[in-house]
Amino acid sequence: MNYTFKKKFDSMTIGAVTGLISPLISLFTFYLVKYSHITFSQFFNTILLGYNILAPVISLCVIINLLVFFIFLWTNRNYSARGVLLATFVYAGYVMYQKYMQ
Repeated sequence: MNYTFKKKFDSMTIGAVTGLISPLISLFTFYLVKYSHITFSQFFNTILLGYNILAPVISLCVIINLLVFFIFLWTNRNYSARGVLLATFVYAGYVMYQKYMQ
């Protein structure tokens, strides 16, 4: 008999949430490594918004989604990988909006 079963953590929702959260974690890690001497709100307001580098920093933080995407693919969680891809496109849309509409 051929039994098919759904793998644990294999859904687009899990992938999308993971894809949306992992760049935020990498942004917070960047803050802790480079700018831990100021508060996070000061970092966000003065560094990211003041120098208008929020879009480039987000586009660099989204690179971590590549690792998450391949981990899902290597473990045969294809729906979760699709969710990560969806989240990456959401971030790409935001970056495009920031670069060309403002």
